[in-house]
Amino acid sequence: MNIRSILLGAVLACCVVEPAAAQGGQASRSPLAVTVENRTARAEADRGQARSDEHARPGDVLHYRLSFRNPGTASVRGVKLANPLAAGMRFVGGSATSSRSDARLEFSADGGRTFSARPMEEVAGERRPVPAERYTHVRWTIDGSVAPGATVTAEFDARVDAGSAPPPAPRGT
Repeated sequence: MNIRSILLGAVLACCVVEPAAAQGGQASRSPLAVTVENRTARAEADRGQARSDEHARPGDVLHYRLSFRNPGTASVRGVKLANPLAAGMRFVGGSATSSRSDARLEFSADGGRTFSARPMEEVAGERRPVPAERYTHVRWTIDGSVAPGATVTAEFDARVDAGSAPPPAPRGT
C-alpha cells in the first residue's frame, strides 16, 4: 500500500466537508487540507532505520489530519468533517481528537449509512458495541459556527491491516 495512494484516496474520496449556508444566507465553499503521516515509519527513521520505499506495511499506524478553514467573510454552521477508512485500514480506538470542544464525534460501522457515538450490533439476540477496528467511517460535526478565517482540525489514527501487503518490488531482468 503506497502512502501516496492512501493520501490521494483521502483527498479525492475520503474527506467531505459539508458546510451549511453561511449566516446571512450566503453559501460558502470550504477549503480542506488532508495530511497522512506514517507514524511507524517516522519512528523507525528516528531510530536510524529509514525505509527505502514509501509503502505502508501491515501493522503500520497512519495518522490522518483533516483541516477546514473558513475563507469567507461570514461564519458558517453545520460543518462536518468525515473520513471513510480505506480498504485495508482499521481505526485505532481512542485516537480521534478535534481542535473544537463543540465537535461531536461519531462513527459508522455500516459503510456510512448510519452514524453514532457508539455503533451497536445485534449478536445472538444481544446488543453490543461494534469493536473500533470494524468502524468504516469517522465523522465530526461542529455544533457551533466557524468564524471567518478560523480553522478546525480533526485527527485520528488507522492501522494497516495484516492482510494488506504492499505490492511486490519490481524484479530486475
